[in-house]
Order: sequence, then structure tokens, then C-alpha cells
Amino acid sequence: IISLRTAADWFGTPPPDKPYCPLARDITFSGQHVAAVVAETFERAVAAAALVKVSYEETPAIVDLSDAKAGDGIAIDAMTKEWGDAQGAFASAPVRICAAYNTPREYQAPMEPHGLIARWEGDHLTVWEPSQWLDGMARTYAEWFGVPFENVRLVSPYIGGGFGSKALALSHGAVAACAAKMLGRPVRLVMTRPQTFTGYGGRAATRQTVTIGADVQGKIQSIVHRGVNETSIDGMWVEPLGSVTSIMYTTPNFSSKQNVVRVNSVVPGAMRAPGENPSAFGIESAIDELAYEVGIDPLEIRLRNYAEQDPHAKKAWSTRQLREAFAAGAERFGWSRRTPEPRSMRDGNQLIGWGVAAGTYPVRRAYGEALVRILADGSVEVESSSIDMGQGTYTILAQTAAETLG
Repeated sequence: IISLRTAADWFGTPPPDKPYCPLARDITFSGQHVAAVVAETFERAVAAAALVKVSYEETPAIVDLSDAKAGDGIAIDAMTKEWGDAQGAFASAPVRICAAYNTPREYQAPMEPHGLIARWEGDHLTVWEPSQWLDGMARTYAEWFGVPFENVRLVSPYIGGGFGSKALALSHGAVAACAAKMLGRPVRLVMTRPQTFTGYGGRAATRQTVTIGADVQGKIQSIVHRGVNETSIDGMWVEPLGSVTSIMYTTPNFSSKQNVVRVNSVVPGAMRAPGENPSAFGIESAIDELAYEVGIDPLEIRLRNYAEQDPHAKKAWSTRQLREAFAAGAERFGWSRRTPEPRSMRDGNQLIGWGVAAGTYPVRRAYGEALVRILADGSVEVESSSIDMGQGTYTILAQTAAETLG
């Protein structure tokens, strides 16, 4: 064994707004990192870690959103969006739908577990680590150790699967960098498969209530969306549960509010369309229930309430071809053969069902830059902090440079 480190040995002070404080003395969730053992080989490190005994002083815990101690949580004012009189319009609507939906915690579980190699050379840190956001992770390392941003070099040839979980610098990275600093030599750390479920956050569990008021033709008069997501005791994660609801269908009256409840769990994080995924699940499920209630085809009811422009801002969409997508999908899928009665469709001896749902994701734009060098031998070198998650970015950059430079 080379070294065993605990919170008392922590090098540097993590910023107060960063939830990932490694080897903290106060334990807030099961699976939290409490100690690190450094050894010459993997086998010795595993054996030594198994010998570590930790004593705890137990305190009351809030397990999940259903815990009676959780309460109503914290209101997130930034998530509130309202226009018209949603409650009044719902009360007077001929058709009323009120439904509750829950989504569980979900985990990214990438094929390649999280891992890194950290090496210090003076006050310069080099980290070899799969990253979905090179600049963001490098800035966090710089903040953790109090060094300039330009002193941190992050090397990430490939991701090995991330799904949002490799977009931030996490506590295991700080542990490895801390150990490397203390020992004056490179340190490699790889998360075990069980630790991929407790060492960082997946998608937060949510509770949603969606009420829809409509006329007998299925035209929506009111939508009220209430959402709650879990976050950790010492971190904050807001899963924007009304993000899709507020723009997917046109309505003269709308209200969306959200709370966040602190539970004893690792702080949640981004996972494949954060916010948009559970938000779409809530509103689309409620739209299906409305279609069933008024006896209208679920595709037709979506077209009757199609939002030609932003329902609140009254601005034109930058792009929205959902109507065309519905038409093309219905034709290719053979939607006209669908029968609306439950348990009325079969494939041989199997009961089957055909459904439709829509979703949206915001357009995010930012400037980009790259450094291109023409070397003495005539070859070209392209430098960029963009990463390749399977879309072929590296190939595209090479093709772009070749085409541009002839």
C-alpha cells in the first residue's frame, strides 16, 4: 500500500457551489466516497480497501419522494410559467382529465465505467479522462485545486458511453488528482460497476400531476402541470418538468409549477434529454387519456391542438415540422389500420397496441473555434476541444479541413 487518504488529507477546498465534495466527513447518502486507498496494483488496492472500517453516527434520513419527512420541498420560481386562468378554465371545461405520473430514478450505466489517470507537473495538472465537456471539466479541476484554467489539460480520445454522466468532473476525479498531488506520481482510478449507480447521479425520480380541460371536440382549454423532482441534501438539481408541456400544444390557459425535494441520495445529473424526457412523458400520457375520454384518435387530437407558434411568446418557431412528421409516420406505419378499442388488435396470438407520442428539444447554439496548423511536411493538424461520442466528429473535422484546404 502506498497511501490511505481521508477527508483530513484533502488538498484544496472545493467551491461551495460544487456538490461533489470528495471524502467528506458528513455522509449524506449510501455509496458516498469516504476513503481512498492507493497501491501499486489493482489487487492490492482492492484487498486493502476491504480492510477499511468506518464508524458512523446515524441520523434520520429521507429515502425518496414518498418519504413522509420529505414534505413539499423547495419551490423553483424560475420554473413557473403561467398565462390566462388555467384553474378557472379547467373548472368550467366540459371534459376534464386529471392524472398523476411517477418516473423512477434512472441510471446511465455506460459500457466503459468512469475512470481517469491524473498527473501533476508542478502546478500543472494533466487528466486522461472520458469527457463529454472538456472545457467544463477542466474549469472544475482548476477551481478545485486553485490553479489557472490554462494549467489544466484534459485528454479525452473517446467516451466509452456517457449519456450525460461524463459531462462533469465528479468526486472520484478529485480523489485521483488529490492522491497524485500528494504522492508526486501519476494515479489511476477506475470506478467499479456497482459504483456507477452510487458514485454520481442519474436521472432524478419525479412526480407529476397533469390536468387538462377541453371541449367535447378535444380542443384544449386549459393545462395545469405540477411537478416535483428529487435532489441531494447538499446539491441542487432541477429537472425542468414543464419544459415540453408549455410549448407542445396550443392552449389559452396554462400553469406550470415545480418543486424540488432534498433526499439522502447522490445529486442527480444530466441523462439523455434532461427535463424534456419526463416532461414529455407526463403531457403525452395525459393527451392520450384525453383522446380516450372524448373518443378521438390520439393522432388526430394532437393535430387539433397543434401549436403553430409558441403558445406563450406568440413567436414563430425557428423550425417545427411535427405535422409533416406525423403525416409521414402515419403513412409508413399504416396508422389507418389501427382500431381504437382496447385489446382489439392482435399479431397472431399476441395482443398488440399502437400508440403515438411527440417530443421536442431546444436548439442550443454557441460559437466554436479550432486551431489549424500546416506543418513543414505539408500535412495539416486540426486542434479542437470538441469530442466524438459516436457521431464521427473526428472524421468530419478531417474531411472539413481537407475540403477547405484543397
